[in-house]
Amino acid sequence: MMFKVSPQLTIDNPSSDKLWEMSKEFSLPNNLHLPLFHSKVKSRSAKFTKNYEISDAEAQKYIKDVQEYLDSHKMIKIDSRVGDGSSCTFKATLFVSEKYPQLAYMFQRNLFEPNGKENDEINVITIPEYPERRIMVFPHEATEIILGSDYYGETKMAALRLAMYLAREKHSHLGLHAGSKAYNLMINGEMKRFGVLIFGLSGTGKTTLTCATHDLKDPESVEIVQDDINFLNSELDAFGSERNFYVKTDSITSQPLLLAAVKEEGSILENVYVSKDGEVDFDNMSVSTNGRAVLPREHIPFHASSYSVGKVNTIFFNTRRDDIPPILKLDSYEQAAAVFGLGESTITSADDPSKVGQPVRTVGFNPFIIENPAKEINTFKEFLKGKEFQAFVINTGWIGGRDGLKIKPQDTFMFVENALRGKIEFKKDPVVGFEVPVKAEGLDISKFDPMNFYSKEEYEKKMSDLRKERKEALRNIHGVNEDIIESL
Repeated sequence: MMFKVSPQLTIDNPSSDKLWEMSKEFSLPNNLHLPLFHSKVKSRSAKFTKNYEISDAEAQKYIKDVQEYLDSHKMIKIDSRVGDGSSCTFKATLFVSEKYPQLAYMFQRNLFEPNGKENDEINVITIPEYPERRIMVFPHEATEIILGSDYYGETKMAALRLAMYLAREKHSHLGLHAGSKAYNLMINGEMKRFGVLIFGLSGTGKTTLTCATHDLKDPESVEIVQDDINFLNSELDAFGSERNFYVKTDSITSQPLLLAAVKEEGSILENVYVSKDGEVDFDNMSVSTNGRAVLPREHIPFHASSYSVGKVNTIFFNTRRDDIPPILKLDSYEQAAAVFGLGESTITSADDPSKVGQPVRTVGFNPFIIENPAKEINTFKEFLKGKEFQAFVINTGWIGGRDGLKIKPQDTFMFVENALRGKIEFKKDPVVGFEVPVKAEGLDISKFDPMNFYSKEEYEKKMSDLRKERKEALRNIHGVNEDIIESL
């Protein structure tokens, strides 16, 4: 631990009931009778986030300030655990200003209780009232300092960011910004299990697809495991990181399963609109387009009995583009690593509300990778090499742009289920560089053809430019294996 924290100034692991009593005055009354908090900062502070060595002169100034604060202010201490279902778990300790007990409350409810078997210790110090906003990551000390932000997502991801770094550097695992689930489907008279990872930046439908049931009927089923961060080992075994879900609520009214779950006792709402009369309105974005809920996993029907996914054999990369079909198939582990490395999508309100809709590339679809992104990409390739798996790109955007065709969640569910059942015929498209759908059993896929919205010449140039741009983007990540780049 980088800092000394006085036991006399520490409220040590208060119970959940005690934390609620401390937080109650900050909760807005509402008709759902749920804890509902509005933060001053409404999203993560990416542009204020920086990695530091402890010896940095700039870091030393803030370290001194923080220690002086800890010497004179009461802090709430919460010991939690990141990870379950594997021997690779982490003790995560939060120290947060007594003035913001709601952050301690959400942290405690979101993560697991420690069990004494954790591999490493992570420390997060959150001082929302600090007069300057600064997110300071000290990877080699497994510590993060959050100054000037009271947004819970920042505190949550501080612990998970450090856990992902330690998993890669010390335990030969990858921490992935991906949802996970299993499908049990009857294929040619036999039940087949698909262990699935679903990648995507926040707001691209990762949680929506993770929680989709596809209206499967017994004996077929889905098992929902995790919605945000999973750990993966070299044998493609995956397991979850959080006890509960932290879901965006901006489209929750179109997702009956999640909407019903979020209204149950035990949920905690953040930055969700509530009227003067106490009526909660998830569709009203006047407070923030990044409304959130800490959602108890047990409220979600079809949740898995454990946090272990088992063997992963199917990967979906969610993206939002205007120039590709709703689904593409990747034909090699190098190509899957390339798509993973590019992390293409558009900026969402969870990242920067002022830039929503702008194109973005984020290695691993993961804005929380610490140091050496090339190692992340190359390791992902090595994990896939020699394994049996299938990988797809899922487009959840608008084909042809905002005046074109919106790919609805039900369209996505349809393509995903049929891909798993082997009911989509794919063909390598030399223009796109991936396998595109040409026929789907019982489905008319012609309306999703990008050529409905672009001329042949326009589309070919668009794809040619995009493929060159993609290779250049990967080459700019120093150290990425050349076979990954050339797969595009």
